[in-house]
Amino acid sequence: MAVLGPPVGLALARSLGRLPAPDPARLALEPKFDGWRGALFAMAGVLQSRRDNDLAARFPEIIRAGAGLGDVVLDGEIVALREGRLDFGSLTVAPARRADLGVVIYYVAFDVLAVGEDDLRVLPYGDRRARLEELFAGAAPPLQLAPSVRGMAEALAWMEPEQAVVGIEGVIIKDVRRPYRPGRTGDWLKVRQTRLVDAVVIGVTGSLARPLELVLARPDESGERRWIGLSQPLPPKLRDQAGQHVRSTGESPRRVSGGGFGQPSTEYLPVHADPGGRGPGRGERAELHLPAPPARASAPPRPDPTVEDLG
Repeated sequence: MAVLGPPVGLALARSLGRLPAPDPARLALEPKFDGWRGALFAMAGVLQSRRDNDLAARFPEIIRAGAGLGDVVLDGEIVALREGRLDFGSLTVAPARRADLGVVIYYVAFDVLAVGEDDLRVLPYGDRRARLEELFAGAAPPLQLAPSVRGMAEALAWMEPEQAVVGIEGVIIKDVRRPYRPGRTGDWLKVRQTRLVDAVVIGVTGSLARPLELVLARPDESGERRWIGLSQPLPPKLRDQAGQHVRSTGESPRRVSGGGFGQPSTEYLPVHADPGGRGPGRGERAELHLPAPPARASAPPRPDPTVEDLG
């Protein structure tokens, strides 16, 4: 068995406001996919979430494919492809319903942590990446190798708005000289695309007067409101402002996913958004400037959709 067993501490990326200056000798750049984090213990048949839950039963196709890699431990992203784009919401579709709904699951590997008795976390990322490419030389879907480049031109392309439509959220920057270390060490950085998203507030967490987070929805193709996620936690000033523009629907509290698979569900109070609010300025449109939630934009179908198409 591999020298590593679950759970393993995962490396996390620190946020950066913009792409760094080009440095091909030091920096590797990868697309940030819109999915759920997962460490794959191939021989053990375990798929560890960021919150240390085992997702193997939810994604049996990944476990079956991973068994063919041998005794390895990988780090990567679980993504769902639907109608030619990565669809975050489709990750919640039960395995038995995926084929009927046109949902295809992929595991996009971007690091290798162990091979047999060799703990590769001590190696610099450049060496780990070379080992990962060797492992994936003969891999087939649903296993995919994440693209990795040294040139800034490709990274800039991943920041284009049309990439967000197909499920690329931005760029991950990795220092090729650094070992694999858990937590936000600064060895990995992330730059997200900045997008304005129109959404409807359908619920709040915390109190009605001073919400902690907003539960957001957008209309789908049929016009039905579809939950897209939780907002970022509101700073104190915005909590006061948001409380002036929501009112209870009178319904009992509900529960919703915490924004990423493997996270506990969150209780929220259903609300109506009230543009006029309950205070001064009634009758004016309310605009709350919030960090964009993980909105899922729609896109027309694309031919022969594969994860490689998204790089």
